[in-house]
Amino acid sequence: MQKTGISKYVVVLLMFVFTVTKTNAQKFSPSSYIAEHKSIAQQLMNETGVPASVILAVAIHESAYGNSKIAQHLNNHFGIKGKNSSRKIRSAYKGYRSVRESYLDFIGFLKRRKSTSDLFDDHGQEDYQSWVRGIGRSGYSTTSTWSSKVLATINRYNLDEFDQVERKKAVLAEVKQAKASDLLLSSMEKNELPTSFTSTQTHVVGTGETLSSVAKRYDTSIEVLKKRNNLQSSKLSIGQRLFL
Repeated sequence: MQKTGISKYVVVLLMFVFTVTKTNAQKFSPSSYIAEHKSIAQQLMNETGVPASVILAVAIHESAYGNSKIAQHLNNHFGIKGKNSSRKIRSAYKGYRSVRESYLDFIGFLKRRKSTSDLFDDHGQEDYQSWVRGIGRSGYSTTSTWSSKVLATINRYNLDEFDQVERKKAVLAEVKQAKASDLLLSSMEKNELPTSFTSTQTHVVGTGETLSSVAKRYDTSIEVLKKRNNLQSSKLSIGQRLFL
C-alpha cells in the first residue's frame, strides 16, 4: 500500500512538472504576442518608416510567436546571427539584453545592409508588400517561401491595421477642419458672425494649392487665414472651404 501511494505521488509530480514545462515553453499565443509587441512595432514605424505589420510579421515568423529557443534564451526575435554569451544554449544567433533591443537591431540591420537600405527611401509605411518582398530578395532568409509566409502572416492576423496610425490622425484632422469650416459657414448664412469678422468671401481649395498661394492670391497673410479658419497647421485638403 505504501509503494502504491508513493507511485501515485511520483506520477502526480511528473505530470505537474510536465505541465509547468509545457506552459513555460509556450509562453505566447499569436494574439498575446501581437498585443504585447505592437506598441514597439508602431513606435519604430513612426520613427523609421518600416511598417509595423512587417516588423511584427517577421518577428512572429522567425521566433514562433516568441516561443523559439533563441527568443526565450537570447531575446532574439528576428533570427539575426551573431555572438552571444548564453550558458543555457549553444547557438550561432545573436544575444540581446532585452526583446526591445532585438527589435531595434532588426531596424538597424535593415539600414546597415546595402541590399535593404534603399527600402527606406523607396517605400512608405503602408506599402508592406514591397517591404516584405524587398527584404526577401535581399537574402535575409535562404528559404524561397519566406516572403509568401510573412505576407500570409500579415493577412492572417490583419497586421496591416497597425500601419494606419498616421493616416487615421490625418483623416481626423481633416474632418475636424471641415467641421469648423461648416460651422463658420452656417453662422455666416444666419448672420451670426462675430462683429470682428468682416469678410464674407470664401475660397475652395484646388489641386496643388497651399495656404501660402491662397494668401498671396487674395493679398492676405497665412496667419490671418489660419485665425479665420481655426487652422492648427498650414496643411490643406482639396475641396476645403476657406474664409478670407
